[in-house]
Amino acid sequence: MLRGVNPLLRSSARPVAKLVGPGTQRALTPRLVGANALSARPRVGHPSLIPATWKTGFSTKPPVQPTKVNKEFERELAKKKMEADPDRVSTKSSVRQFIEPSSEATQAAKDEEDVMRAVKSDLNTVAETFSLASVPREVLTLGLAGSLPYLATSLSTMYLSWNLNTAWPTSSNFLNSIMVSNETASHWLHLLEPIQLGYGAVIISFLGAVHWGLEFAERAPSRPRTTFRYGVGVVAPALAWPTLLLPVEWALIGQFVSFTLLYFADARAATRGWAPAWYGTYRFVLTFVVGSAIFVSLVGRAKIGEDKASSASRMTRTTKNSEPYANWQKLEHEEMEKEKIRKEKEEEEKRRKEEEEKKKEEGEKKKGAKKEKEGAKKETEGVNKKETEGAKKETDDAKAKE
Repeated sequence: MLRGVNPLLRSSARPVAKLVGPGTQRALTPRLVGANALSARPRVGHPSLIPATWKTGFSTKPPVQPTKVNKEFERELAKKKMEADPDRVSTKSSVRQFIEPSSEATQAAKDEEDVMRAVKSDLNTVAETFSLASVPREVLTLGLAGSLPYLATSLSTMYLSWNLNTAWPTSSNFLNSIMVSNETASHWLHLLEPIQLGYGAVIISFLGAVHWGLEFAERAPSRPRTTFRYGVGVVAPALAWPTLLLPVEWALIGQFVSFTLLYFADARAATRGWAPAWYGTYRFVLTFVVGSAIFVSLVGRAKIGEDKASSASRMTRTTKNSEPYANWQKLEHEEMEKEKIRKEKEEEEKRRKEEEEKKKEEGEKKKGAKKEKEGAKKETEGVNKKETEGAKKETDDAKAKE
């Protein structure tokens, strides 16, 4: 993988030589010694020459500026006689194996040494990129501070997704102290969506507006530069704000793509001299931070749907029918009140029925007593009538005897 970079490095000097003219190209050639001298020769028909030359135009570092031609040094160098220097002959040279044969062990050791040297060079490049030594301190401080809201929303999304996928309350007092209820977590997660997406749209628009500011500060006109800067300033908000109409996951992916495209545009502007030389490296680091934050947010939101117990909580964020779940305490209180009223009505109805039955029984008792009284009265009247009739009859009988 590391050796595959060599064609790009060998071909990166050719476009520079072509731009500065034949005199400068001649001056650069004697300064390449050893492995570079052999590898700098043109390789006709090399398949990676054209792609490598095209890639150098999109390099994130400005091209190396050529030095002035020292004609006196060239004349003295031409008069000197060439001497053998085996130490500077590359291990990849096509003649070394005939002039200086070596064993396989020595060759493997030298190849390993070359690989380690290349790895160290790559690590130094990465460390130099992330050190941002050339970036002004004020710009670096403000840029890193501007990425804090993205990091905060992403970490909060990861925490809330873990909270939603964990049964609450738990058996651990420590977890209960750092966790919130599923309803509260759903509510906070619903509030984080417009904050994160809106802030991302604002930052993308701001990155496009940077090019407008650079163009306004220019004095010398340049048609390609002006077209590029105005185009980036218009395209950036056109890509950012429509993402607010998409679902959350697709909106985050769209903003990630927008940040990446803007990085390549800024890096190309830096290599062409349309932006400060440090701007490409600075934008790479910030894009890496923002891209990592978006990735964390996507992972957190993907984990919300893994637990079936959190489906009701997730429904609270996405559907209007789930609004009663967010007010479950109020609904529970209303249900308790309804149950209390229902029980009171049942008790009142039962009491009323008992009173009616009691009144009915009392009425029946009164009616029975009345009937008994009437019967006793009839019996008394009958007895009295019989006694009166008997006495009358006896009186009549007595009169008849007389």
